[in-house]
Amino acid sequence: MDENIRTFDFKTLPIEIEIKDLEFVRELPKLFGQAHKANFYQIVWITEGEAKFYIDFRNITIKANEVLIISSGQVFVFDTQSDYSGKIILFTSNFFTITELDSNFLHTSKIINPINLNQIVPICPQLMENLTTLLEECLKYPVDGFQKGIAQSLLRVILLETERQLSTSCPLIINNTGRKFCNAVERHFKESRNTEYYVNLLGINEKTLSKEVKVLSGKTPKVYIDSRIILEAKRLLSYSALSVKEIGFELGFDEPTNFNKYFRKHTGATPIQFRESI
Repeated sequence: MDENIRTFDFKTLPIEIEIKDLEFVRELPKLFGQAHKANFYQIVWITEGEAKFYIDFRNITIKANEVLIISSGQVFVFDTQSDYSGKIILFTSNFFTITELDSNFLHTSKIINPINLNQIVPICPQLMENLTTLLEECLKYPVDGFQKGIAQSLLRVILLETERQLSTSCPLIINNTGRKFCNAVERHFKESRNTEYYVNLLGINEKTLSKEVKVLSGKTPKVYIDSRIILEAKRLLSYSALSVKEIGFELGFDEPTNFNKYFRKHTGATPIQFRESI
């Protein structure tokens, strides 16, 4: 792996799920104490102490008996200094989305909502201990025709329990149109920055789309699209070795000057100034 890029892919394992003790983070401070990106999901559970993570340019504190999920593609820095204990479950979307119901969960759940990622969720310590222990034991067995299905079922219970706890403290708002728009932006923001593109893609009236997106995110569709592009630009500027010109092309800008103007308009700084401030 190129040290300058600092993008982690899931390492080669028989099945794409792993559970580790968070102690390994403090054992590798030069690696995990710097901004990096992972192309898989991570469930962080703190059992003792308090950890302060930096995720997508926000400071997030998680305490004992709390869980947070770091989504695939987010840029983050682990806390390598504080005294805390816990577990981290790593898994890919391919591992989890075996059924249509699982795929639907990733696209509709509250805990993996692109509008409000990294919410802190209180969890029953005994239940989480039982589930993670069962998952660890399952992954110790030699690979057979049952291991993957059992591991998926245990992961599903952990995610559903986390979703239930979050929904209890913060009732779920049903907004299918708004969520479909947000999911579409996640997939296509590099292709188009225009609201009309998503209106046509989703086959919905622009006025209705604006209303639903405003209710869900507090933003107009155009502002939401722009904020998503700027977030990705900041991610690339922070962890990658790509030049500003290359990042502009990566995000769908035909000319470097257009990307520079766009970034400065929405952040008040040039891409170079932002990169130097990290």
